[in-house]
Amino acid sequence: MEIEVSHPDPQAQPPGEALLGALAGYPPSDKSLFLAGYSELCESDLNGKRAMEICGGNGVLAAMVAETFPHAEIYSLDLFRASGPEVEERLERLPGLSYVAGDAMDLSDYDDESFDLIWGQAALHHLAHNHEKLSKEVLRVLKPGGRLVFVFEPLGHNLFVSAIRAARVSWHGFYDESNLFFTQFEEMLGAGFSRCEVQVFNFTGYPMKTLSSRAQFAAHAAEKVDAWLFRKIPGLMKFAANCNVIFTK
Repeated sequence: MEIEVSHPDPQAQPPGEALLGALAGYPPSDKSLFLAGYSELCESDLNGKRAMEICGGNGVLAAMVAETFPHAEIYSLDLFRASGPEVEERLERLPGLSYVAGDAMDLSDYDDESFDLIWGQAALHHLAHNHEKLSKEVLRVLKPGGRLVFVFEPLGHNLFVSAIRAARVSWHGFYDESNLFFTQFEEMLGAGFSRCEVQVFNFTGYPMKTLSSRAQFAAHAAEKVDAWLFRKIPGLMKFAANCNVIFTK
């Protein structure tokens, strides 16, 4: 089985637009990446189905998924249960939404083949140190044909991008950041998934991210250049800065 690598056309991703309100705090230059990732979350009708966000933090994205699919059962799992007035308001307004405390590496509270979708946002690179255990747990609770989706993850094959990232980590004192590599995706695919797609973004745009986050014309120009380069030289896609990863059981 081989990993499928793609660079989605942002104009062909309308389902994800309903979730773009969860983008607060992320650079606007990454909108195309999030739109593609969120479209994967909305790829099928979740009404009457069961889905979980892992490493859900304050649970904004899970709430938006619950709003989009009001008859779905949506869980937002984090080491500490989300709390606060805004959380209580969401729970009162969205009966299908639940906030729970738990470890993504230990889903023993949930039955075998009980979820249609599991996803995380900027989560896999915090869990990749033990992707074998993560894969085993997720494969157990996913139904056949169910999917595991990760949105907005860092790729580490581009040495220039990795150097910029390392400088940012040192400057800001981030202590839980790591890059991801295709070998990890291949190992997760081999654990029992039937398919893996990696959607890549930010080749020319990453070094100018500060500018493109303030000037949308620069972000759009970088997107067009990236699309042209990836089309002409597909091997460059591996050296993109960011990705979404979609596994199918």
